[in-house]
Amino acid sequence: MKKIFQYIMLAVVTIVMASCTSDIEETTATTGKSNVQLVVGEFPVFGDSQTRAIGTPDEGKTSWAEGDELLLEIDNTSYGRHNATFTYNGKSWELTSGELVYREGDPAYIPHVYYAPNYKWEAGKLVLKEGKDPGTDEYIEGNAIITGNGINVSFAEATRNYSRLRIATMPNKQITVDTEYFTPAGSSDMKWDQNYALTSDENGNAYLYGNFVTNSRVDVKYGEVPLATYKFTQETKNAKSYALDATVVSLTDEGITYEQIVEDVKKELDAGKTYINLMLAPDADEETLDAIHIGLQDAGYGSINLTLIGCKKIPSRGFMYCKMLKSIALPDVTEIEGNAFLDCTGLQKVVLGNLTKVYGNVRNNGIFDGLDTKYIDLVLSEDQKVMNGGETEGGYCWTADITKDYSGSDEHNGRVFLDYDFKSITCVYPVP
Repeated sequence: MKKIFQYIMLAVVTIVMASCTSDIEETTATTGKSNVQLVVGEFPVFGDSQTRAIGTPDEGKTSWAEGDELLLEIDNTSYGRHNATFTYNGKSWELTSGELVYREGDPAYIPHVYYAPNYKWEAGKLVLKEGKDPGTDEYIEGNAIITGNGINVSFAEATRNYSRLRIATMPNKQITVDTEYFTPAGSSDMKWDQNYALTSDENGNAYLYGNFVTNSRVDVKYGEVPLATYKFTQETKNAKSYALDATVVSLTDEGITYEQIVEDVKKELDAGKTYINLMLAPDADEETLDAIHIGLQDAGYGSINLTLIGCKKIPSRGFMYCKMLKSIALPDVTEIEGNAFLDCTGLQKVVLGNLTKVYGNVRNNGIFDGLDTKYIDLVLSEDQKVMNGGETEGGYCWTADITKDYSGSDEHNGRVFLDYDFKSITCVYPVP
């Protein structure tokens, strides 16, 4: 009597974690008339080769975590190709969609197994999940072998054909990252220009996965406020991790002294940074800004891109004679007093938040006195209102007209703000 072939469908699968070098603890689950064991090896870690040293090396993800998915494909003569997704529940892997089906005795194999969090199976192909962008997570292909009643999954020999860019910035904040000449992981097409909205983790890290070539460029912003820029001088190596410093130094500790502020800022300068990002208290005073100026005094003319996050008001003469400033970003500032940027002759770009009050005019204590603003690019919030100037008891003052948006106004179209003519004026949303 001929042997009756049975088919095996993996409807419920228990998967155990195992090192490639350690003994595998066997766990089986009954599926129909057969027992099936599926074993998954350890998560592969990145090699570390940083472009810039930022504290201690960061390994990133080093082990499987609850919610991780594996995307498997099986092929055999009797049933053809089938796809399945398995999800890790913190203890074992469970079949959560699709199926793996084959006949006992009919040669079957697993041609593909992926760890690719941005992707899912659809009509037998990997497609991006809704709301996901290529290059914002891993795309690793491992190996899977059917042996007897088991399926062994391993990433030990998997080779990442891409690198990782770790962006070190503020914890739990959304940043925007603009890239040029970047090939995202899982793609073979280089993107000439690509824009990403990333949210940093609790350690302040955000990641991009893919290949960068010579002259690839990365710009990191907090909204429209620049935090860092980098141009690669050579292409990145596969499976290596690179780091870009977009960190923000906090100067908000209660009791921080003038000398400590000078020292903290000087450390940033001594580290060779040209993008210096500082977190200040909302009521940061003239003394704080003077300490920042002293810390930057050894910088070259027009060489520093300074971002101050948190402060609401710039006092009179707040940045007077800061000739080292190439750009300044004040995303949270709503009020500026007279002569704030007096003789900051190195300035090429100014980023302001949503101003409600500005003291002085172009003929008397104006904030841009001593500058030729026709060579300066100005960035304002899309919520910025038209500013109306006039004499007050305390002198000349501009106040926001809450009934009229500046964006699209005659002044905006004419590249005029506070009676100053600028090289360009851009209104963007949001300026944090």
